[in-house]
Amino acid sequence: MFEKVLLPTDFSTDSQRILGYIKDIPGVRNVILLHVIDATRQSLRGWTHGPKIENAKILLEENRQALEKGGVKSEVAIATIVNTITHGDVPLTILEKADTENISLIVMGARGKNTIQNILLGSVSANVIRHAKVPILLMRFRSESCAMDDHWHLFSRVLVPLDFSGPSQYALALLKDIPTTGQVILLHVVDKGESETEIQEAVQAARERMAAIQKDLAVTGIPAEVRVHAGYPPDEINTTAERENATLILISPQGEGWTRELRAFFIGSTTNAVIRRAHCPVLIAAGIRQPDRTMS
Repeated sequence: MFEKVLLPTDFSTDSQRILGYIKDIPGVRNVILLHVIDATRQSLRGWTHGPKIENAKILLEENRQALEKGGVKSEVAIATIVNTITHGDVPLTILEKADTENISLIVMGARGKNTIQNILLGSVSANVIRHAKVPILLMRFRSESCAMDDHWHLFSRVLVPLDFSGPSQYALALLKDIPTTGQVILLHVVDKGESETEIQEAVQAARERMAAIQKDLAVTGIPAEVRVHAGYPPDEINTTAERENATLILISPQGEGWTRELRAFFIGSTTNAVIRRAHCPVLIAAGIRQPDRTMS
Protein backbone atom coordinates (compact mmCIF):
# COMPACT_ATOMS: atom_id res chain seq x y z
CA MET A 1 0.00 0.00 0.00
CA PHE A 2 2.47 2.64 1.19
CA GLU A 3 5.65 1.18 -0.25
CA LYS A 4 7.75 4.36 -0.32
CA VAL A 5 7.50 6.69 2.66
CA LEU A 6 8.96 10.16 3.10
CA LEU A 7 9.79 11.05 6.69
CA PRO A 8 10.82 14.71 7.05
CA THR A 9 12.47 15.32 10.40
CA ASP A 10 13.75 18.30 12.33
CA PHE A 11 14.96 15.98 15.11
CA SER A 12 12.27 17.28 17.46
CA THR A 13 10.75 14.95 20.06
CA ASP A 14 7.78 14.08 17.87
CA SER A 15 9.98 13.42 14.84
CA GLN A 16 12.16 11.00 16.79
CA ARG A 17 9.24 9.12 18.31
CA ILE A 18 7.79 8.44 14.86
CA LEU A 19 10.59 5.98 14.14
CA GLY A 20 8.96 3.38 16.38
CA TYR A 21 5.72 3.49 14.39
CA ILE A 22 7.05 3.16 10.85
CA LYS A 23 6.82 -0.63 10.97
CA ASP A 24 3.03 -0.30 11.46
CA ILE A 25 2.56 1.28 8.02
CA PRO A 26 1.02 -1.22 5.57
CA GLY A 27 3.35 -2.26 2.76
CA VAL A 28 6.26 0.00 3.70
CA ARG A 29 9.44 -1.10 1.93
CA ASN A 30 11.59 1.99 1.85
CA VAL A 31 11.80 5.15 3.93
CA ILE A 32 13.52 8.34 2.89
CA LEU A 33 14.63 10.35 5.88
CA LEU A 34 14.75 14.04 4.95
CA HIS A 35 16.15 16.99 6.86
CA VAL A 36 15.86 20.46 5.38
CA ILE A 37 18.35 23.17 6.33
CA ASP A 38 17.36 26.75 5.67
CA ALA A 39 20.56 28.48 4.62
CA THR A 40 18.88 31.58 3.24
CA ARG A 41 19.41 33.62 6.38
CA GLN A 42 22.78 34.58 7.75
CA SER A 43 23.34 34.03 11.46
CA LEU A 44 25.25 36.37 13.77
CA ARG A 45 28.31 34.19 13.20
CA GLY A 46 27.99 34.34 9.43
CA TRP A 47 27.11 31.50 7.06
CA THR A 48 27.36 28.57 9.47
CA HIS A 49 25.17 25.99 7.79
CA GLY A 50 28.17 23.74 7.07
CA PRO A 51 28.34 22.36 10.63
CA LYS A 52 24.54 21.99 10.63
CA ILE A 53 24.76 19.78 7.57
CA GLU A 54 27.43 17.60 9.16
CA ASN A 55 25.43 17.27 12.37
CA ALA A 56 22.30 16.40 10.39
CA LYS A 57 24.19 13.66 8.55
CA ILE A 58 25.15 12.08 11.86
CA LEU A 59 21.62 12.22 13.26
CA LEU A 60 20.03 10.95 10.05
CA GLU A 61 22.42 8.02 9.95
CA GLU A 62 21.46 7.14 13.54
CA ASN A 63 17.79 7.26 12.54
CA ARG A 64 18.47 5.13 9.46
CA GLN A 65 20.18 2.48 11.55
CA ALA A 66 17.27 2.49 14.02
CA LEU A 67 14.80 1.87 11.20
CA GLU A 68 16.86 -0.90 9.63
CA LYS A 69 17.16 -2.66 12.98
CA GLY A 70 13.36 -2.80 12.86
CA GLY A 71 13.47 -4.36 9.41
CA VAL A 72 12.69 -1.23 7.39
CA LYS A 73 15.03 -0.30 4.54
CA SER A 74 15.85 3.40 4.60
CA GLU A 75 18.04 6.06 3.07
CA VAL A 76 18.90 9.61 4.05
CA ALA A 77 18.68 12.92 2.25
CA ILE A 78 19.58 16.47 3.21
CA ALA A 79 18.08 19.39 1.31
CA THR A 80 19.73 22.78 1.82
CA ILE A 81 17.74 25.82 0.80
CA VAL A 82 20.21 28.31 -0.66
CA ASN A 83 17.99 30.18 -3.10
CA THR A 84 16.77 33.27 -1.24
CA ILE A 85 13.83 33.57 -3.65
CA THR A 86 12.19 30.69 -1.80
CA HIS A 87 12.52 32.55 1.52
CA GLY A 88 13.29 29.34 3.33
CA ASP A 89 10.26 27.44 2.04
CA VAL A 90 10.75 24.18 3.92
CA PRO A 91 7.24 22.80 3.12
CA LEU A 92 7.82 23.34 -0.61
CA THR A 93 11.12 21.49 -0.39
CA ILE A 94 9.38 18.54 1.29
CA LEU A 95 6.61 18.47 -1.30
CA GLU A 96 9.11 18.62 -4.18
CA LYS A 97 11.01 15.69 -2.67
CA ALA A 98 7.79 13.71 -2.39
CA ASP A 99 7.02 14.41 -6.02
CA THR A 100 10.45 13.61 -7.47
CA GLU A 101 10.78 10.38 -5.45
CA ASN A 102 7.25 9.14 -6.25
CA ILE A 103 6.43 8.95 -2.56
CA SER A 104 3.23 7.14 -1.59
CA LEU A 105 2.95 8.51 1.96
CA ILE A 106 4.39 11.45 3.91
CA VAL A 107 4.78 10.89 7.65
CA MET A 108 5.29 13.93 9.88
CA GLY A 109 5.18 14.98 13.50
CA ALA A 110 2.38 17.37 14.38
CA ARG A 111 4.75 19.74 16.13
CA GLY A 112 8.17 21.03 15.29
CA LYS A 113 10.76 22.58 17.56
CA ASN A 114 9.21 26.05 17.48
CA THR A 115 5.58 25.28 18.34
CA ILE A 116 4.60 26.95 21.60
CA GLN A 117 1.46 25.06 22.61
CA ASN A 118 0.36 21.47 22.02
CA ILE A 119 -2.96 22.67 20.58
CA LEU A 120 -1.16 24.32 17.68
CA LEU A 121 -0.09 22.56 14.53
CA GLY A 122 3.45 23.20 13.41
CA SER A 123 3.59 25.61 10.46
CA VAL A 124 5.64 23.22 8.33
CA SER A 125 3.18 20.36 8.88
CA ALA A 126 0.20 22.64 8.21
CA ASN A 127 1.59 23.87 4.90
CA VAL A 128 2.59 20.39 3.73
CA ILE A 129 -0.92 19.10 4.49
CA ARG A 130 -2.48 22.04 2.67
CA HIS A 131 -0.73 21.29 -0.63
CA ALA A 132 0.04 17.55 -0.52
CA LYS A 133 -0.75 15.31 -3.48
CA VAL A 134 -0.35 12.08 -1.50
CA PRO A 135 -1.77 10.89 1.84
CA ILE A 136 -0.17 12.30 4.98
CA LEU A 137 0.14 10.53 8.30
CA LEU A 138 0.30 13.20 10.97
CA MET A 139 1.65 11.71 14.17
CA ARG A 140 0.35 12.86 17.53
CA PHE A 141 1.06 11.18 20.84
CA ARG A 142 -1.03 10.97 23.98
CA SER A 143 1.89 11.06 26.40
CA GLU A 144 5.41 12.40 26.09
CA SER A 145 6.61 9.77 28.57
CA CYS A 146 5.50 6.72 26.56
CA ALA A 147 8.31 4.64 25.10
CA MET A 148 8.45 4.57 21.31
CA ASP A 149 7.90 0.84 21.21
CA ASP A 150 5.09 0.88 23.80
CA HIS A 151 2.08 1.49 21.60
CA TRP A 152 -0.91 -0.09 19.94
CA HIS A 153 -0.63 -0.86 16.25
CA LEU A 154 -1.57 2.24 14.25
CA PHE A 155 -4.34 0.46 12.37
CA SER A 156 -5.78 -1.62 15.20
CA ARG A 157 -8.75 0.72 15.81
CA VAL A 158 -9.44 3.24 13.05
CA LEU A 159 -12.01 6.04 13.36
CA VAL A 160 -13.40 7.24 10.00
CA PRO A 161 -15.55 10.42 10.15
CA LEU A 162 -17.98 10.76 7.22
CA ASP A 163 -20.29 13.63 6.27
CA PHE A 164 -21.71 12.00 3.09
CA SER A 165 -20.10 14.60 0.85
CA GLY A 166 -18.20 13.75 -2.31
CA PRO A 167 -14.81 14.55 -0.74
CA SER A 168 -15.52 12.31 2.27
CA GLN A 169 -15.45 9.33 -0.10
CA TYR A 170 -11.67 9.79 -0.30
CA ALA A 171 -11.38 8.38 3.21
CA LEU A 172 -13.51 5.35 2.30
CA ALA A 173 -11.55 4.76 -0.90
CA LEU A 174 -8.27 4.80 1.03
CA LEU A 175 -9.72 2.60 3.79
CA LYS A 176 -10.62 -0.10 1.26
CA ASP A 177 -7.02 -0.19 0.04
CA ILE A 178 -5.51 -0.52 3.52
CA PRO A 179 -5.20 -4.00 5.05
CA THR A 180 -6.41 -2.92 8.48
CA THR A 181 -5.51 -5.19 11.38
CA GLY A 182 -8.42 -4.39 13.65
CA GLN A 183 -11.75 -2.63 14.03
CA VAL A 184 -13.12 0.28 11.98
CA ILE A 185 -15.49 2.81 13.54
CA LEU A 186 -17.60 4.90 11.16
CA LEU A 187 -18.77 8.22 12.60
CA HIS A 188 -21.29 10.76 11.32
CA VAL A 189 -22.04 13.95 13.22
CA VAL A 190 -25.40 15.68 12.70
CA ASP A 191 -24.78 19.40 13.00
CA LYS A 192 -28.03 20.83 11.58
CA GLY A 193 -31.59 20.95 12.90
CA GLU A 194 -33.95 23.68 14.06
CA SER A 195 -35.73 21.48 16.57
CA GLU A 196 -35.23 18.28 18.52
CA THR A 197 -37.57 16.52 16.09
CA GLU A 198 -35.50 17.63 13.08
CA ILE A 199 -32.31 16.52 14.79
CA GLN A 200 -33.70 13.07 15.61
CA GLU A 201 -34.97 12.68 12.04
CA ALA A 202 -31.53 13.60 10.74
CA VAL A 203 -29.91 11.13 13.12
CA GLN A 204 -32.20 8.32 11.96
CA ALA A 205 -31.56 9.13 8.29
CA ALA A 206 -27.83 9.17 8.94
CA ARG A 207 -27.98 5.77 10.65
CA GLU A 208 -29.63 4.30 7.58
CA ARG A 209 -26.98 5.72 5.26
CA MET A 210 -24.19 4.61 7.57
CA ALA A 211 -25.66 1.10 7.73
CA ALA A 212 -25.48 0.93 3.93
CA ILE A 213 -21.81 1.97 4.02
CA GLN A 214 -21.15 -0.56 6.80
CA LYS A 215 -22.69 -3.31 4.65
CA ASP A 216 -20.62 -2.26 1.64
CA LEU A 217 -17.42 -2.44 3.70
CA ALA A 218 -18.38 -5.85 5.07
CA VAL A 219 -18.53 -7.19 1.51
CA THR A 220 -14.89 -6.19 1.08
CA GLY A 221 -13.94 -7.89 4.35
CA ILE A 222 -13.75 -4.78 6.51
CA PRO A 223 -15.66 -5.07 9.82
CA ALA A 224 -17.06 -1.74 10.96
CA GLU A 225 -19.11 -0.31 13.79
CA VAL A 226 -21.37 2.73 13.32
CA ARG A 227 -21.70 5.79 15.50
CA VAL A 228 -24.07 8.73 14.85
CA HIS A 229 -23.84 11.74 17.13
CA ALA A 230 -25.25 15.27 17.16
CA GLY A 231 -23.07 18.29 17.86
CA TYR A 232 -20.07 20.21 16.59
CA PRO A 233 -18.19 17.84 14.23
CA PRO A 234 -14.55 18.55 15.24
CA ASP A 235 -15.33 18.18 18.94
CA GLU A 236 -17.41 15.04 18.42
CA ILE A 237 -14.73 13.46 16.24
CA ASN A 238 -11.94 14.02 18.74
CA THR A 239 -14.12 13.12 21.72
CA THR A 240 -15.17 9.89 20.01
CA ALA A 241 -11.55 9.08 19.21
CA GLU A 242 -10.72 9.43 22.90
CA ARG A 243 -13.76 7.49 24.11
CA GLU A 244 -13.27 4.65 21.63
CA ASN A 245 -9.51 4.44 22.17
CA ALA A 246 -8.93 5.03 18.47
CA THR A 247 -5.36 4.42 17.36
CA LEU A 248 -5.85 6.44 14.18
CA ILE A 249 -8.29 8.93 12.66
CA LEU A 250 -8.68 8.55 8.89
CA ILE A 251 -10.20 11.68 7.40
CA SER A 252 -10.58 13.33 4.01
CA PRO A 253 -8.84 16.68 3.37
CA GLN A 254 -12.15 18.44 2.78
CA GLY A 255 -15.76 17.92 3.71
CA GLU A 256 -19.26 19.17 2.98
CA GLY A 257 -18.51 22.81 3.67
CA TRP A 258 -15.62 22.78 1.24
CA THR A 259 -17.92 21.68 -1.60
CA ARG A 260 -19.92 24.89 -1.22
CA GLU A 261 -16.86 27.10 -1.68
CA LEU A 262 -14.12 27.59 -4.24
CA ARG A 263 -12.09 24.40 -4.71
CA ALA A 264 -8.74 25.93 -3.86
CA PHE A 265 -5.76 24.19 -2.30
CA PHE A 266 -7.06 24.68 1.23
CA ILE A 267 -7.84 22.08 3.83
CA GLY A 268 -11.45 21.90 5.06
CA SER A 269 -12.35 23.63 8.33
CA THR A 270 -13.47 20.44 10.08
CA THR A 271 -10.35 18.52 9.07
CA ASN A 272 -8.21 21.47 10.10
CA ALA A 273 -9.84 21.65 13.53
CA VAL A 274 -9.55 17.88 14.04
CA ILE A 275 -5.86 17.63 13.25
CA ARG A 276 -5.04 20.63 15.44
CA ARG A 277 -6.70 19.10 18.50
CA ALA A 278 -6.40 15.35 18.02
CA HIS A 279 -4.52 13.27 20.60
CA CYS A 280 -3.87 10.36 18.28
CA PRO A 281 -2.36 10.01 14.79
CA VAL A 282 -4.40 11.36 11.87
CA LEU A 283 -4.19 9.99 8.32
CA ILE A 284 -5.31 12.61 5.79
CA ALA A 285 -6.54 11.02 2.56
CA ALA A 286 -4.98 13.58 0.20
CA GLY A 287 -4.34 12.72 -3.43
CA ILE A 288 -6.94 9.93 -3.53
CA ARG A 289 -8.95 9.62 -6.73
CA GLN A 290 -12.66 10.31 -6.47
CA PRO A 291 -14.68 7.04 -6.58
CA ASP A 292 -16.89 6.64 -9.63
CA ARG A 293 -20.14 6.34 -7.72
CA THR A 294 -21.56 8.67 -5.09
CA MET A 295 -21.94 7.70 -1.45
CA SER A 296 -25.11 5.80 -0.56
